[in-house]
Formats: sequence, structure tokens, C-alpha cells
Amino acid sequence: MIAREPRIDIVRGFSILVILLNHLTQVVQFGGLTGWAIPTPTQFGYSSAAELFVMMSGYMVGLVYMRRPGPMRAVWRRAATLWTYNAALLAIVSPLAVIMSPDIQAFWRLDGFATAPVAAIFRFLTLQDAPRLLDILQLYMKLMLAAPIAIWLHGRHPRLLIPASIGLYLIAQIAAIRHVSASPAANTDGLLDLLSWQMLFFVPMALGVRRMHERLFRWLDGNRAAFGLFVGLFLACALAMHCETIGIGRRPDWLTGRYGLHLLRVAHAVLVLLLYASALTLAGRFVQRWPLGAIGAIGRHSLTCFAAGVVATYGLGTLWSHVGGGYIAYCLLAALGVALTFAVAGGLEARKHGRRRQSERSSLPEGLSLQPRS
Repeated sequence: MIAREPRIDIVRGFSILVILLNHLTQVVQFGGLTGWAIPTPTQFGYSSAAELFVMMSGYMVGLVYMRRPGPMRAVWRRAATLWTYNAALLAIVSPLAVIMSPDIQAFWRLDGFATAPVAAIFRFLTLQDAPRLLDILQLYMKLMLAAPIAIWLHGRHPRLLIPASIGLYLIAQIAAIRHVSASPAANTDGLLDLLSWQMLFFVPMALGVRRMHERLFRWLDGNRAAFGLFVGLFLACALAMHCETIGIGRRPDWLTGRYGLHLLRVAHAVLVLLLYASALTLAGRFVQRWPLGAIGAIGRHSLTCFAAGVVATYGLGTLWSHVGGGYIAYCLLAALGVALTFAVAGGLEARKHGRRRQSERSSLPEGLSLQPRS
């Protein structure tokens, strides 16, 4: 059995925590909160944690599912699991619309469920539309449903998947620029958006089959000064973004957010991933200790922890508005959300270890025990 790489789990776990904090920040900012947001890498660059979530999800498909005897069946089963999780999340969060004002319903994209619930539920279950935060799992599902095509292509022409995926991305970006430029009120949600995001899923998937993380970590082990390079690039991006905010300098129009997953956003997401990997290389044996070890547990149970984070964001965001808002409440509720995520991961880890011990005991011959004799 190949040993599990804890640094991959930590990167996945950290992306879940950053998504939680980013989403809760968006909620309170919509509610009128001003002042410093809780700092995450998203606050200092051009990408969000969603890109990292998609990249790591695709990588795990290549690393785990594509090594199984029936990878397509495994991917379809995973897509069914995602659909079940998302349906359960809708059942949990949609009742909150009853206590929301119309403008807050619109923010959460729950207004359709309040005014035309049958049509809204049908569109949700058929992956056409979703409330805020639940759309991430819908994107994940669509990519998983398309993954068998990529698996088929990779099985016949292993070197073709990566250039084909990049080519589709570039075509989608060119089409998005023309589409939005022709109609400034238009957006890229839909097929063009999916054709862009597929690159962040299928290219890592192809790299996962090749276990590219082993080469990356070997290189980082021998080039620890790379951490300084990635930090410098990250700070340069943060400075450039700040200069744009205060009116100094301007990006080319085709690198602006209205074109969706543009090249600068992709490049920054890759930079953040490399920064995390190099920092964890410097951490050495501390990746097994708290808090990194606990963050790794979140990564090992990423789907359940993400779902718990969605419920926490809806619940805590609604609670924040009902207690009168405020910066202190925002910080306290964010800390509570993080603590709940750690607790969910810890509970799942304890249950997994308990089942493992039970399995080991049941496999022993009668009369033997794993417990030491007194």
C-alpha cells in the first residue's frame, strides 16, 4: 500500500477553512459590515479558495479513482454522492428563507424557492441552478459527470488530455471575451464557465495519475529557498491588487473578473498552491502535529466538512443579522464556524479509527486480544 501524503490533506483542509471564512465574510459585508475582513489569501490576490478546491478535487480523482479497476463507475458513484449531499444541504438551508427578508433571500439566491418552489427545486435537482454556496458542489458534480470522457481520452492517448483541456479553456476564454464585449450586461455563467473550470479539474486529474506531487515535494525538499520566491510573488500580486484598488495601474481588459476564470486568476491559484506546498515542506515533521494534523483531518473528510461549512455559514450568517451584526459578533461567529469544522473532522476521524480497531479485533483468532494483559 502506498503511504498517504499528509501535505495533500492539509492543503485540501486549509482550502475548506478558507472557503468558510470567505463566505462568512461575504455574508456580513452584504449585511453592511465595514472594516477589516478576517485575513485569508483571497484578500490579497486574484483567486479564491474555490479554484484550489476544484484543483485538488480533480487531482484526487486522478490519484485515487483512476487507479481503480473501474474508474468510470467510481466517478459516477462519487457524482451520485455529491448529488445526495447537495440535496440534503438544500433541505437543511432552504427553510431559513422563511425568516429572511426579500433582499436577503435574493442574496442567498433562495428567492425562487420562496416564490416558485416546485420550479426552483426542479432546476436545482437537474443541476441548472442553485442557492449561494451550493453551486460549488453543482460545479463539482458537472465536472465529475464529464470525467468519464476525460478518463476515456486519457486511457487511449495519455498525453492528449492536458493539451486538449487547455485548448478548451482558451477557446472558452476567447468566446467569453467576445460574448461579454458584444453585450456588456451578459455574463459567462453556463457552458462557457464550465468549459473554463474544466481545465482546473482535468489537468490536475492527469497530473494525479502521474503522482506529480511526489516530484513536486522532492524538488521542494531540495530547493527550500523556493518558499521565499513564492512568498515574493504572492506579495507582489497583493501589492499590484492594492495599487489597482487605489487607482494606480490597470490590468488589461481581458484579465478582468467579468470574463470569469481568466488567466491571471488561474495563475494566482497555482501560485497559492505552490506557496502552500513549499510552506508545508518547511514545516517538516510538524505536519503531523496540531494544528496542521487537525487541518489534514479536515482534508481527509473534505466533502462532509465542506457541507458542514455551508450549513454553518447559512446558520451563522443568519444569526449574525438577527443579533444586530457588528464586528465582534462576526469574529466570534467565524471562530465558532472554524471550531465546528474541526469538531466535525475530529468526530469523523475518531469514528474511522474506532471502526478500524473493531475490524482488527474481529479478524483475530478467538481467544486473542489486542489489549495488553495485566
